[in-house]
Amino acid sequence: MKREFLPILLSMVMFVCACSEPSVEGPEQPNDPNNTEQKDPENGEGNEDNEEETEYKAGDYYKSGLAEGVIAYVDETGEHGLLISLDEGYTQWSTDYIMLVVQGGEFSREDGARNTAYIKSQENWEDLYPAVVWCNSKNALGLSSWYLPAPGELAKVAQHLEAINATLVEKGCDPIITGVNESYWSSEEFGVQGAYAINMASGDFADYGHDKKAYNRVRAMRKF
Repeated sequence: MKREFLPILLSMVMFVCACSEPSVEGPEQPNDPNNTEQKDPENGEGNEDNEEETEYKAGDYYKSGLAEGVIAYVDETGEHGLLISLDEGYTQWSTDYIMLVVQGGEFSREDGARNTAYIKSQENWEDLYPAVVWCNSKNALGLSSWYLPAPGELAKVAQHLEAINATLVEKGCDPIITGVNESYWSSEEFGVQGAYAINMASGDFADYGHDKKAYNRVRAMRKF
């Protein structure tokens, strides 16, 4: 009886072993919940929780590609604002007394980029508007965003002047001057003979404007 049962028992064991062999195609790969591979964050991909956001403050040194300056103002997001150039010029606002008539409105108190674009649309602007020419000279090698600031933008510089000048000196650059008789040209015109200029000691601009042909200091500005 035992000899008859032994072949049956061996057959059952072989059957069980055959059923338990793994597939020749390999096991199915499960989704790995611990996979932390990240895509390129510069293309807006990847885990947003792991992306670091940079927050700036006035007085910070800023460099991105060829754009370099000191942050003069930061908006409520902490990520965007205004840069002031590391260097400055000393020149006239205009070489002639010409009244500009802004098409579609007036010169802006807060948007120097708009003012500068209008001035650059004038015939012979490179001969007539030296302050704008100086700022525009920074737009080389693919840059196109430097402009002559508006009065309100220069006032923001004056509000954070101590921090801005500390960074300028640290970088080996000339600080923004605060002398009583020293002013910086804005991009807003004031009548036939004048344009607004800001005294950085007070952050105010003269209600009567400055003589366009007079020489004042110039700093370029750029948005980031």
